[in-house]
Amino acid sequence: MYEEQKHIFRRYDIRGIFGKDLTPEIVSRIGLSVAFYSPCTFAVGGDIRKSTPIIMNSLISGLTSGGVDVYDIGIVPIGTAIYSTFHKGLGMAYVTASHLPPEWNGIKLSRPKGDLMVGRDIVDIMNIFYSKEFSPKDYLHVGKVVKVEILEEYTSFLLKHLKGGNLKVVIDCGNGVAAKVAPQILRDLGYKVVTINCDIDPRFPARGSEPEPEKLQLLSKVVRETNADFGVAFDGDGDRTLFLDEKGNFLSAEQAAIVMLEGGERGDIIANVECSTILDSYAQEKCCKIYRVPVGRTFMIREMQKRNAVLGVESSGHFVASKNLNMDDGIVTLIYFAYSLSNIGKPLSQIIPEKLPFKKIRIDVASDKVKFALMERLKDKLATMSDKVSFIDGIRIDLEHGWVLIRPSNTEPVIRVTIEAYTEEKLKSFEDKFLGIIREQMK
Repeated sequence: MYEEQKHIFRRYDIRGIFGKDLTPEIVSRIGLSVAFYSPCTFAVGGDIRKSTPIIMNSLISGLTSGGVDVYDIGIVPIGTAIYSTFHKGLGMAYVTASHLPPEWNGIKLSRPKGDLMVGRDIVDIMNIFYSKEFSPKDYLHVGKVVKVEILEEYTSFLLKHLKGGNLKVVIDCGNGVAAKVAPQILRDLGYKVVTINCDIDPRFPARGSEPEPEKLQLLSKVVRETNADFGVAFDGDGDRTLFLDEKGNFLSAEQAAIVMLEGGERGDIIANVECSTILDSYAQEKCCKIYRVPVGRTFMIREMQKRNAVLGVESSGHFVASKNLNMDDGIVTLIYFAYSLSNIGKPLSQIIPEKLPFKKIRIDVASDKVKFALMERLKDKLATMSDKVSFIDGIRIDLEHGWVLIRPSNTEPVIRVTIEAYTEEKLKSFEDKFLGIIREQMK
């Protein structure tokens, strides 16, 4: 009956199209599976999608039928759910499809203290889901549900631990759930705030839930017209941020990280293998260390905890700011960024280094089997091409004038190639050379 649903169990979460992949019955069984896998008290919340209340209720039904208690924290930014697990010691089940279109939804899971359930955890939950060896608890042993208003407590926590300033900020929440917190908390911290797309709408009609530069031209325009110090855009659930300088130009994640290091606290940095070498240059100049991790927020968060680093950065716009105050909470990132820029006292465009020529390329292959076989052949071929070859996540080759990363997609039969170079000519040279090697090995 459920065999067609295996694709919803992904590396970092459970995700699919509502009514097709995720029905109330399927979600309830997922909740029951999670209760058997990790029998702790869960905080259950979600973003503003139309299907979110339905999925939350179904998830709560499954969790409680599996014998665990639930705190229903309602429709809140994901940072609030992170606060519930990281600081309140609860498990977390947060209903969201992050940046995907409105018809999608999903579930992000964590054990208490922010111990994210990913990878093998998701596989084990899927195996329980398909098992016939478990069933709901009897009446005497089902869990209870308590509705909890935790948003005010979360906001007070941020106000207590983060500092303010007097800059002018333009916030684009993309009609998402960050609008419930981000504009007001910045005002409470002393900032002048201009808002666009901060009316919550589950259709994401203004520019979609993905904060992509080509969809943020209105934000860029308003930043310039209002003489704002910077602009920021959130994704649908509020864990990713994209920043703009006072001229309306978009910052890379690495440029934003340098602002937070320069005006906040300097120290060790966690960065994924896709992050630009402008971060390495900054770290070398300031005598900081960079620890590289695979692509994926989970690796960054866990390495932050291990290293006690001051900042984590993902090239996709996830940050762990303020020495891991609340994991990858986009609202924490925004506040810490604003505070750091206030400390520097210069226009943003004068602080950040220039971006280097950069390109991403997608190569489709016949199957996952071919994908992994090709990666093994490439490892053998490229292992001696440079003194600096890393296999942390795929193959990263650091060269004299740039670097190349070749890594398999986690979800589809695709090889992704990322290239950065010091000049456009070198970028083209690297592209021709390494795509030629990949095509040769594909034969």
